[in-house]
Amino acid sequence: MSKPADVAAAPVVPVSGLRRIMQKIWWLHSFFALGFGVVVMAFARKGLAHADKVLIALVASWMLIFVAFRFIVGPANRKPDERFVKKGMRLVTNYVIKQMYQQMFFFLVPLYASSAMWSIDSWNWWIVPLLLLCAVLSTMDLVFDNFIMEHRNLAAGMYGLCMFSVLNLLLPLSFHFAHFVSLMIAAVITPTAVALLSYPLKSVFSSRGISLVMLSTVILAAGCFMGRQFVPPAPMAMPAGGIGHGTPGSYECVPGPLVQTSPDKLDQLRCVSEITEPGGINDDIVHVWMQRGKELARVTPSLMKQCRGHVLRSKLGTAAMPADPTGRWQCRIETEEGQLIGLRSFRVAGDDGAALGTSDTLSGAGTAFDAGTAGATTATRAIDGGRAE
Repeated sequence: MSKPADVAAAPVVPVSGLRRIMQKIWWLHSFFALGFGVVVMAFARKGLAHADKVLIALVASWMLIFVAFRFIVGPANRKPDERFVKKGMRLVTNYVIKQMYQQMFFFLVPLYASSAMWSIDSWNWWIVPLLLLCAVLSTMDLVFDNFIMEHRNLAAGMYGLCMFSVLNLLLPLSFHFAHFVSLMIAAVITPTAVALLSYPLKSVFSSRGISLVMLSTVILAAGCFMGRQFVPPAPMAMPAGGIGHGTPGSYECVPGPLVQTSPDKLDQLRCVSEITEPGGINDDIVHVWMQRGKELARVTPSLMKQCRGHVLRSKLGTAAMPADPTGRWQCRIETEEGQLIGLRSFRVAGDDGAALGTSDTLSGAGTAFDAGTAGATTATRAIDGGRAE
């Protein structure tokens, strides 16, 4: 059956040369923004001495973004007969929002990465690649302008992740809240902030909207309460730690990595952790001794005053030593409320000298140790307090 002659194919509108040039310019700008974000990540951790002031300034800027997004930017504020001045204001505001997204996300990535445990024994690193993905997307102008900002739920999700991460970091860093308290405050505030930012006020304050906001708050708060060990206590980090046994060295602070030992060499078993946090430690730290997945003791470590920095040590007494010490051991470094800071693990071989496993993870927030060979167990990393000025 032939088509009617009066039915013509839809004309293909050619892309103008100017439009192609503008698209290339925007992509070049995206690569520049991505490179600048990498620089921000490289220097973010070094500038932690002023991070509290920087974060307060960033949060104040985010309040401006809240107003701008609500009244200027977004599909709800766009009209077909939009005037040139209003359109220009919207484009400029959208550009400023993108810059703030980029700076905020790239600023958060290294702080959370240094606090996360990069180990299969913990999953509190999940937030880092998610923040990095949002940071990269915020630098891609064409994607951010034409896709993310045009889809309310995507924009709300990015804002919610950033708001939650900022509050979880800001409250302990600038206002010296305990990390668990900061986590719960962030969980309670974030759903309401996202709803007010991303959705019409009429729908937010309707009975259905209020119910959804309350339900989201309860779910997020319950998730943070039950899964606190999966959220790193940023910016607290554990740059060094180790397991020691036998007589300590004269100048020993943090022992070298212990990979494997035998049951007859567990005398004076100790766990040492070096904890850092800009502005001071806000939480009480505990060492949780575990063997074969069973908790043996929960010990409050003592401060090693002869060592430089905040170095804590706990000892496992003979009363807590199991009758059969063979198997996999762990010393989990946690806040008193249960947020994981770091982990040190080793194995105790059987009487026949055979190892009960092939390898162990020596992991902690902000560091990764090479386990090396069993002969490296005698190595000692000394942070000599006597050499401190």
